[in-house]
Amino acid sequence: MTVQTTLSTGETPQERYERLKSEGNGDGGDFAARQSAARVQPVPAIEASSVIFDDFVPSKGYWHGRLKRGDGLRIVAESATGVAACFWRSDETSERFNPGDTIKVQWTSEMTTGRVLLSDMGRAMVSITHDDFGRSDCLAGVSLPGPADGGDWQSGREHFLRAALKNGLSKRDVGPCISFFSPVSVDSGGRLYWEDQNSSGPFTVDLRAEMDLIVILSNSAHPMSPDREPLPLAVTQFRAPPAATDDLARTGTVEARRAFENTDALFGDRKRLS
Repeated sequence: MTVQTTLSTGETPQERYERLKSEGNGDGGDFAARQSAARVQPVPAIEASSVIFDDFVPSKGYWHGRLKRGDGLRIVAESATGVAACFWRSDETSERFNPGDTIKVQWTSEMTTGRVLLSDMGRAMVSITHDDFGRSDCLAGVSLPGPADGGDWQSGREHFLRAALKNGLSKRDVGPCISFFSPVSVDSGGRLYWEDQNSSGPFTVDLRAEMDLIVILSNSAHPMSPDREPLPLAVTQFRAPPAATDDLARTGTVEARRAFENTDALFGDRKRLS
């Protein structure tokens, strides 16, 4: 005989699961519609006076920098071969980007416009404010040393390790990453595959730092990309405009709002630092 458990909320475990999944995806509200509208918007203009610096990342090169809370980071790629990224809270580097919680809390592995990258402390680290490619990967990881990437120094893993050392971090601090411009999908059997789609750039993703951050980018090809020769990247750090009261990342889903509440509490409820 099967015994059906009822929770204190009056739901079965399956009903609770489906409800939380619906809330996490913004269902029952207007998140999906707002996200769809945001994703077709043109690349936002950056005021020249807001630019902190422009940089260039060669093929199979890497970049690292520090962002203040409220700074924006624009990454422009000419090819869809993947740009791997790691994030740490700069004043407490034991707190870092957690792809597992990012996926779990938002009930999706597709991190694109309006989604939030969470730390392992349940705080919002980064908002994706614009993404005209629309696909990223938090599952497959980064390329490893080997002949396919031209030797140790050109792999994504080596990039992360080298840049980590330059920021006072070590091998133990380098964990999982997100790869932008990476059309990775999961089939019904749980297998990952690279989904062919238009790979003619340029493609742009804009990030907004929700806390002071150390950021590392690797321009080595994603381990599943059939193209092993990524084109150069353009990177711009800028002072992003403050988040509006209806900011999609901040207000889109219940779980994302909780993550922002945790971050704002850390900064004394200040939405950005001057």
